[in-house]
Amino acid sequence: MDEIGAINPAAKSWLQEIKPKHWSRYAYDHVIRCDHVTNNMTEAFNSMIGTHIVSSYLELLEFIRRMVMRKFQERKEECQQWNSVLPSRVNAKILKNSKQSRVLTIIAAGNMEYEFLGPNEGYAVKLGEYSCQCGSWQVSGIPCRHAMATISHHCGKAAVKDKVSEYVHQCLTKSAYMQTYSEMIHPILDQKRWLEVPVSVLIEGQTEHIDPSPCIVQPERPKTQRKREPDEGPKGGKSGTVTCKLCSQVGHSKRTCKNKTNETSTTTSSSHHPIQQQSALEGSSSQPPPIQTQT
Repeated sequence: MDEIGAINPAAKSWLQEIKPKHWSRYAYDHVIRCDHVTNNMTEAFNSMIGTHIVSSYLELLEFIRRMVMRKFQERKEECQQWNSVLPSRVNAKILKNSKQSRVLTIIAAGNMEYEFLGPNEGYAVKLGEYSCQCGSWQVSGIPCRHAMATISHHCGKAAVKDKVSEYVHQCLTKSAYMQTYSEMIHPILDQKRWLEVPVSVLIEGQTEHIDPSPCIVQPERPKTQRKREPDEGPKGGKSGTVTCKLCSQVGHSKRTCKNKTNETSTTTSSSHHPIQQQSALEGSSSQPPPIQTQT
């Protein structure tokens, strides 16, 4: 916090008003076993829906049902092809932490407790309690670099590959992944074949049939993009920052350039007297114009 305040005091004051569990990794809930919080899940979901977001509620729900039904089966088939106990992404993080642990100096204290000295700081690891003083192991559920050095020292470098899965949290294993997608969403009849249910059955105390209100089409073209928050920036372009070819400024194109009007008016005024300009050029030249021949 002091380092943040040295860069921007306003940012430090703003962060102090928010609970650390919402933005700082050290305060994340250890039960969740996730060291990354982001909102790109909603962005990915909106991208998957695509143009169906402007459909009716029933059509949108049917599209989501079919999409989730297909995703469940795809994830299940993908998981069945794994040859290891741990998913590939977990194995990649373990390999990365194992490489970073090579620069650490280990001190064995006994009873499966170790102390590690790095280039800048040291940490204590309790292998029997599955905890490291840096906190990364408890938050993510994956052994950190200090824990990987401990496992290698305790189990031996030859057996660390087979023993490391025992120190990864159960929710990050292949069996937990398979259990997540063990169920399925059953296909149903097409919407045209559904039984018609009277509205009176859905409303308590209602005995008469009630027709839905007529659908009123609002003017203008229906919006296809979601409403952005007041403090949310504009959506970035796919090709990066746009640079105008007229004024060489970023943020707009040649079509929307404000200097386009001035350039157009200058070009138009100069094109009103082409004969006078040609006469002035001919008068200023002492040499006769060259004779052009056609072949």
